[in-house]
Amino acid sequence: MAPRPRLFGALLFYLNFWVILDHLVMIPLAMAISTDIGLKPEHTGYLISSYPVTAALSAFLSAPFSDRLGRKRLLLFALTGFAFASLGCALSSNPTQIFFFRLLSGVFGGPILPNSFAYVGDAFSGKERGHLIANLALSFSAASILGVPLGAWMSQALGWQSVFYAAALMTLLGVFGLFKGPSFAPEARGKLTRQYKELAGLWLRPEARAAFFVMFMMMIGLFGFVPNISVWLSHNYGYGVTDIAHCYMIGGIGAILGNRLAGRFLTKGWSIGLISGGSLMMALFLGLACFELFEKPPIEIFFGGIMLGGSMRIPAHQTILADLVPVALRGRLMSMNMIVGQMAMGLGGFWSSPLVRIEADHMYGMPKIGAVAIITLLCVPFLAARLKHFVLASTSGGPLPATPNHKV
Repeated sequence: MAPRPRLFGALLFYLNFWVILDHLVMIPLAMAISTDIGLKPEHTGYLISSYPVTAALSAFLSAPFSDRLGRKRLLLFALTGFAFASLGCALSSNPTQIFFFRLLSGVFGGPILPNSFAYVGDAFSGKERGHLIANLALSFSAASILGVPLGAWMSQALGWQSVFYAAALMTLLGVFGLFKGPSFAPEARGKLTRQYKELAGLWLRPEARAAFFVMFMMMIGLFGFVPNISVWLSHNYGYGVTDIAHCYMIGGIGAILGNRLAGRFLTKGWSIGLISGGSLMMALFLGLACFELFEKPPIEIFFGGIMLGGSMRIPAHQTILADLVPVALRGRLMSMNMIVGQMAMGLGGFWSSPLVRIEADHMYGMPKIGAVAIITLLCVPFLAARLKHFVLASTSGGPLPATPNHKV
């Protein structure tokens, strides 16, 4: 019996909302957590970045098991583990414990979103599939606009631990609902080692490498800035948890507007232009924020501009990926691209945290972080120009099989 699209889509949206919230809410809560458990504020970047690093590794290692075990079974396993990892975060009382459970959260959280997309693809086709995937993709924006402010309010009213208790409980409730979801026969294909080689072998294809390098450079600089937001705004501008959450809410609104703009321009074939233009917009607003040019900067506006530019790029990049390789490689290309993005997000905190120092209750180092981030973003248009070569090859009947009409 086929699942009802609205109910099925709402359940997956709900589950991914809590998984994404669990990650994003660490940013405004970082100062409160570091104060409570004795973690140095300048080390909170490592804490925030630990999740996406293990999520990337987990997404890679679990990819073949999605076909072997089935989407539903893997999701049930990953979501249950994620709930108990969130519970462990809530119970942590020292830096070692919370680092361990954040790493564990990434291990279980990494496979959830890609397998949710794949689960929708198994259950539906045509317009229903496209509609549900688009709605599921909005779970990130919803977590930014609604989830992060909610988490900040809970933290101030009930303590930061309450956010992770809630994430664990709500995830487990969703798991019970998922038990009633449809099951599809696993599609095991060959040996595990062969499947890993096929996934890693994408790096041997020049068009795939070009796409991966664009994704990496889009993320690595930005996510050097993101893990240090809480400490920077708290020390230098006196922002509290709810103030930082409000910035994220404005950023989420900017993300939705950027997504809408991208959809409009993608119909005109401006994929490469959206990637380049969005990166330049992000570089501008990151510079305005990080170089501390204003005594009382409009941080919320800067956040909105950063997220507006960023959200214009992702749909464009995904559109290019869908047409860049043969259909048989498309799923693996999408998975590897997500892994590359998550790894870049995680490494951002590791390169930026050594640049941070706190003296006399003031954080130093954000202008340096901003400069590095801007340089990486300015590299994106040049890498996108190389990617354009492969896009044009696909449109002119060259070695690539798809035929979209992409423009600069």
